[in-house]
Amino acid sequence: RSRMPTLLCWSSGAVQSDEESVSPGRAAVPRSRSFRPRCFSKGRRVAHQPTAANAAPTLLGGGSPGGKLRVQGPTAQVFTTPTSRPIAGSPAVPTTVSRPCVIPGEAYTRTASMTLDVVVFQMSCDKLCIRTIHVAYTDPDGQQQKISESGYNCSILVPAASTDVRVSFSVVGGRRVYKVDRGQRHAPYVKDAQGSYMLEEFVYASKPPQHVQYFVTGTSLISWVSEVDERLRSENLLQMLSRDFRCIRSMHVSYTDSKGARQQWSGTGAKVRCHLQSDVTDLEVTFSVVGGGTARKVDRRDPEMPWVKDANGQYPQEKFVYKSCPGFVLYEICGSSLRPRISNIVEHCDGQELDQQPDQLALAGGNCWDSPTLFAVPLDQVPAIGGLVDLQQPHSDHLLPGEVALFEPTQSELFQVGTGTRLIFLNTALTQAENHALGEFHKLLASRGIGGAAGDFPGYMEPHALRMLQAGKFNVSRAADMMKSMVKERMQRLPIAEADVLDDLRKGFIYWHGRDKKCRPCCVIKLGQLGDMARDKERAVRTAIFTLEYALRFAMVPGRVENWVVIIDLENISNVISPWHMSSMLATSQAIGNTLEKVYCGRMAWLKIVNMPGGGILGRALNNLIPPEKKDKVSFPQDLKAEIGVHFEGHQLEQRYGGSAPDLEPEATYPFHFFPNCRGVQGDHAEASSLSDWEHRNAGDISLHQSTTLEFHQGMLWDESSEQCRDCWANRAKTCSLTPQSSQALLQITGGDPVQPCRDLASWLEIMKVTTTSSRRLQLEAATPESRCEDVLGGEVVIVPL
Repeated sequence: RSRMPTLLCWSSGAVQSDEESVSPGRAAVPRSRSFRPRCFSKGRRVAHQPTAANAAPTLLGGGSPGGKLRVQGPTAQVFTTPTSRPIAGSPAVPTTVSRPCVIPGEAYTRTASMTLDVVVFQMSCDKLCIRTIHVAYTDPDGQQQKISESGYNCSILVPAASTDVRVSFSVVGGRRVYKVDRGQRHAPYVKDAQGSYMLEEFVYASKPPQHVQYFVTGTSLISWVSEVDERLRSENLLQMLSRDFRCIRSMHVSYTDSKGARQQWSGTGAKVRCHLQSDVTDLEVTFSVVGGGTARKVDRRDPEMPWVKDANGQYPQEKFVYKSCPGFVLYEICGSSLRPRISNIVEHCDGQELDQQPDQLALAGGNCWDSPTLFAVPLDQVPAIGGLVDLQQPHSDHLLPGEVALFEPTQSELFQVGTGTRLIFLNTALTQAENHALGEFHKLLASRGIGGAAGDFPGYMEPHALRMLQAGKFNVSRAADMMKSMVKERMQRLPIAEADVLDDLRKGFIYWHGRDKKCRPCCVIKLGQLGDMARDKERAVRTAIFTLEYALRFAMVPGRVENWVVIIDLENISNVISPWHMSSMLATSQAIGNTLEKVYCGRMAWLKIVNMPGGGILGRALNNLIPPEKKDKVSFPQDLKAEIGVHFEGHQLEQRYGGSAPDLEPEATYPFHFFPNCRGVQGDHAEASSLSDWEHRNAGDISLHQSTTLEFHQGMLWDESSEQCRDCWANRAKTCSLTPQSSQALLQITGGDPVQPCRDLASWLEIMKVTTTSSRRLQLEAATPESRCEDVLGGEVVIVPL
């Protein structure tokens, strides 16, 4: 106890270590509240954890409409709460019920409180300890009731006609919560007439507020109620809290009300609250300093919270955008008048929790995307692929056909012919030289204090480590520099919401269209469609990152298909781009090229540049500038059908590039277009495939992307540089969809029972844990394409994370 003030001194303010004597039976409480411990985790998004201790909404007592409470969520159901009427002939005694009719992990939902005549008592806490909210009241039948709920974010519902409501708090395994004077800055404890500390208790004799939210903070021995917010049940809360008092700050909220009118709201002070109706939409929240600057964006996943600089060299404004109003958001702000920043965010949403498992997908309307919370974690835990959130446009019906999921690359597709450059890196055995280089890379990271004593690769680059080494010619220092580029160019921009780049995606500047005969998706880049993006590098780079991440997240199969092909079209570029803006266009093109080269290194199989201004003369001049080791990948074709069309089935490629598919208008390029049967009726790798005749006919007719997870598309690097590294992936690799070559290699590495390769749809569906009923639905040999699409997108496929 004597060391506790020292442990809490990381926030500003003097620390008072003196303790005052208390009456017998009272806990010792520090005399001064001059220290304000930081209550929320710094550098990461904090939210309510779905643990068994979390509270579920509870309604107890007579007078309720049938005693029923409907909770919407993953396990939505109707349940009935017990009433507290005494049994006939028995004396009336107070009834104490703790956590009745609880759905474990279920959170309070606004639907429940709005459909019943109840009041809501909500406790929101920091995560230094688990606390309990106690509610005692007299129900409409005159019976005494008591309810207790424990957790980080708990809500208790009681009938609105209840009287004599008393609310108090305690810490699980700790002390009761004592009363403080919240009117003073340092919130000192309050004493009674006898000089003893008083327990914090909120009393509502009659007609309690519709929704009361208590904010409890502190440690297990010293906790107090720092804030109390009373509002209507139909209102949500946005709050700004200053973590220092160096300047006066403002919060600005823009939103669309229920009538469709755009509204503005601003508040100024050290603590600012904004109550909004729950039905408002399209919220935008920004911050500024009175007489100072606006809050700029920082990377809260990095403990040092560096400022984020975009591709234009500018520091973007911090802006929080919500399609619908969240239940409660707390923004913690600090910094000087010229450099304010949001240091932390605490968010609770109705009916859902923000801290979810990393491999959990959000499914809605047949679309799947990544949860934003996957990227609201420390940088070393961020996934290596993905980051596309709130996808509203439908995926292609042929995004991931069976022929791609089961593709078996030959030796010439694992390593490039002539140069020996590796093309397939994941879910496959590595050479002795490659494992040695990975070991040196681990040592360099360890010497720089990254990844602990073993120099473990951060999560965001673990599958890409060997690609970086190969791109850097196995120079570990160059690979480490590429790591920094990945953080700067990719990590600081993720996640990206579809709505933020939708207009730019439909300009036709960069898009996916079909696959070549080796199942590799084709990326088309038309610099003539840059338009005003030519003068805004940040928009162009964000659009490119969204497009490339889309392929990694949904269209690639580790160990089978890991590369893409690129067509750069320069048609009309000299007519579209003004000579005065040519330098801006070149700078934007260089930024895009840097993204392709450093952030997504080792992915490009070949690059074709078409419609070059000036004919072959300029092409030959540029060819002399290409490094010798990359000349085999880059070419300037003149006969498009002979030099590009030969790599594709005709229906996979637009007519302007030598295929037979219709040329797309710019606005039709997104959603991206994929087509079945990219390898032809028999495929050009029949000798390496064991697909049955039925599967050859139908493998391209359906998409399997809804049966996959982020972990499936991320894959694993079979790093054998040490036993510790091998143990990290060896057991998990046995549960993956492996080619015969990889299956045999894994047996030699790990020993034990042989691992069966995955060579048919039935085995693939079994590995992905798709139910038998759903498997039969996927085998739709006699169904029409329309009904096939409806069955796959209709929610019949059961997905179980790997």
